[in-house]
Amino acid sequence: MVSAALMAATSVFAEPFAADTTITNAKISDGQIKTHTDTASHFYFGRREVVVDNNGIHFVKAYTNKFDDDSDDNYRKYGLSWVNLHDDTHVDAFDFGVSGYGSKTFSNNIADSASFMELNRGFHVAFGLCEASLPIVDNRLYLGTDIGFKFDIYSFSNNDMILSKGPAGLAYSHDSTTSYSKSKLRCTYLTVPLILEWQRGGDDFYIMAGVEGNLRIGSSTKTKTTSGDKEKHRNDLYMNRFNYNLVARVGIKGVGVFVKANMSPLFRDGKGPELYPFSAGISFGGFD
Repeated sequence: MVSAALMAATSVFAEPFAADTTITNAKISDGQIKTHTDTASHFYFGRREVVVDNNGIHFVKAYTNKFDDDSDDNYRKYGLSWVNLHDDTHVDAFDFGVSGYGSKTFSNNIADSASFMELNRGFHVAFGLCEASLPIVDNRLYLGTDIGFKFDIYSFSNNDMILSKGPAGLAYSHDSTTSYSKSKLRCTYLTVPLILEWQRGGDDFYIMAGVEGNLRIGSSTKTKTTSGDKEKHRNDLYMNRFNYNLVARVGIKGVGVFVKANMSPLFRDGKGPELYPFSAGISFGGFD
């Protein structure tokens, strides 16, 4: 409690540190507190240290209770900062690939009752905007998160199919009077992943896995006739507002592959066919 209040007060009220070598020592219980005003302030509580500087508030653990300002062997940096987080993972990579869905997770098979949703092809695009990560083990294992967007576009095998929101659930119809070339469903999501990433030095190899929460912020259907006429309708079609998926990536030097599998169905329970989206493709990001 004391250390948390100290960190909060320091981060809010502290001004940039001026060049000064003044050091003040004071006894606190069995521990010791020392304040350095040259570039940072160091607060010691037993075997723990909190460092406050212009880059943030950092946790440090000491190997012994005896502190020596002239020795770097006393400390092991955790790398945890309350102000400035790192961007050392590939959680914000640009993903491009294919998408689809199946009646079960990790499957692209569709039940007969959902055969009207058969796909010709699907596309997946995703990217992150503001990555943040915390190194956990020797700058090799990271916990990362991000805020981003993803887009799934499903092109149906039945070009003349028109999806609509019926009174009791998802409805569909076929317009045999018009010749159609395309029928699509597009979904847009705001994404917040939480991943663990392990990196190997030297060759920049990485592997990551985690979970991604999704908020649907837009959805629409689009049809196109053979004569070039287009018609677009914005409709939620009883799709789930929130869902989550598992995500994994592996790559080297900023280029890799990814796979994502939804653990939540595309449509709300009882309002549409039980379909679980998935996507896979190529990732780009994390270039140094």
